[in-house]
Order: sequence, then structure tokens, then C-alpha cells
Amino acid sequence: MDADLLRSFVSFAECGSFNRAADRVGRTPSAFSMQMKRLEETVGQKLFSREGRNVTLTNDGITLVGYARRILSLQDEARESIRGETVSRPVRIGCPDDYAEKILPVILRAIRDIHPGVQFFISINPTIILRRMLDQGELDLTLISRSEKGEEGYFLRREAGVWATSPQHQQHLNTPLPLVLPAEDCKFHAWAIDAISKSGRAFQLLATTRQAASLLHLVRDGLGVAALAAITVNDSLQILDHRDGFPPLPAVGIALLINEAAHPLINRQLASHIQLRVSDAFEPAKTRLPDSMTPNPDISAQ
Repeated sequence: MDADLLRSFVSFAECGSFNRAADRVGRTPSAFSMQMKRLEETVGQKLFSREGRNVTLTNDGITLVGYARRILSLQDEARESIRGETVSRPVRIGCPDDYAEKILPVILRAIRDIHPGVQFFISINPTIILRRMLDQGELDLTLISRSEKGEEGYFLRREAGVWATSPQHQQHLNTPLPLVLPAEDCKFHAWAIDAISKSGRAFQLLATTRQAASLLHLVRDGLGVAALAAITVNDSLQILDHRDGFPPLPAVGIALLINEAAHPLINRQLASHIQLRVSDAFEPAKTRLPDSMTPNPDISAQ
């Protein structure tokens, strides 16, 4: 099976978009589409499902992604073994502020498991900016937030969306409900307003911010209630659920995107190792989640 076709195919799985994948592999969208048509003809199965402009992987496509990554990982391993490559520049890593405290350190340790002497340059930005930086070659890999059942990147973990308040200030009892939310380009901004609006409860949007640390400070100091990923909540805050009169929020998926062309040490084998380390680090952890939420298996392409 043609390795170039497999690399382009996996690029789609990691980007979630034909146009972005085409840009990553250096092809025009039409040339990329022809590649994917050739791949479908080669395997004799439909790999993509199209609904309007939305393109997702079929079950056969999801299966092929796993095999393609293993094939390409072996190729990368063989090439690195022959070249014996050493690199002096840092690995450039992107991370949303939400995950910098608990997930980013696990990622750094996982990379040093395989490359003990590597140095890092870390960029903390919202997902929308990190995606753009990766596509433009400014990052080698990045953590992102995506929809829970999305197919983009290497799936790391599922995080429930939760409401959080200060146990000392009890702002969740106020009417109208004061909200402090992530910026509008964050999924939790729209999810929170939609959920509260549908519940019929009066609310006031007090503040928005792109920085998770600022959001936590505002909530802890008693200025309002926040909606965010459970992993972002620290011990100084109280998680709210239906017992407190709060509707459930959707979960978010946390994924890893890599740019293999940017740094010789970054490849699918490393991404798979990071997946295992993150799983090992958080599997024992038990987070108090709303009773109405039961974690579902991720059905993405990872």
C-alpha cells in the first residue's frame, strides 16, 4: 500500500478536514481528494462519509487509520535507526491554558522517556490559535480541545464539562446567576449559555477570558460561576450538578496533533507513547462528576 497515500489519509484523521490535511502534506485540495479516491479504490471500501461539507471517517476508515499509523510508525522507526539523528533545537509544544497544570507535565515526561536530552519551548494559547500555529509550522505538536466524538488527532482522554463555584461565596445561589466563562471561541462558552437558557434560569454574563487561570481566580474570589472541563477545576472550587439545580454540560475530547515535517524527533511512535502515558497517569483518578453523566467509550479514529 502506497505510503504517501497512507500519510495523507492519516493527516486527514489528525486534521479533521480535507483542506487542512492537503495544506499539511503540501498538496492542492483537488490533488488530495484524488489521493483519497485512489486509496478507497485500493482497499475496495468506502473510507469517508459526507454530509454536506462535513466529511468524517466510516467504520472501515477508522479501522484503516489504526493500521496506517502502525505501518508509518515502523517506517519512521527504521529511518531513524539508520540515520541515528540528533537534534539540537527544542521541541515546540502548544497547550491550551486549561491543560497546562495537569496534562502538559505528563506530555513532557513522556517525550523525555524516549528522548532524555530534549529541550522544550512551550506556547500557551487557545485551541483555535494552536491549530493555526501547527499548520504554519510554528509548533511540532500541540494539545487541543475537540468534540468528544471527533476524529482529529490522537485521542488522549475525555473530560466532562462541569459547573464550578466558590464554596465560600455560594454565587450559584444568586439570581440572576452570575457567569464567568471562557471566550466565545471556546466550546464551553456556547454550551453554558445554551444549557442555562434552556433551563429557564435568569443569568448575567459577568466576564469572559481566554486564560483558565484568570477564570479560576474570578470564581474563587466569588465573582461568579464558571463552565469548564473537569480537569481544570482545582480543590478550591466546588463542582455543581443537577442536585444543585444545574443542567448537564457536554464532554470535551482532549487530543494531540503532531507535525511530523517540523521536527525529526516527532512521529507517530512518540504520539502513541504519549497516549499510553496520559492513560496511565489519569486512569486511577476519580473525579466527582454529575450523576447524570456516564463516560462513554471514545469512538474516534484513535
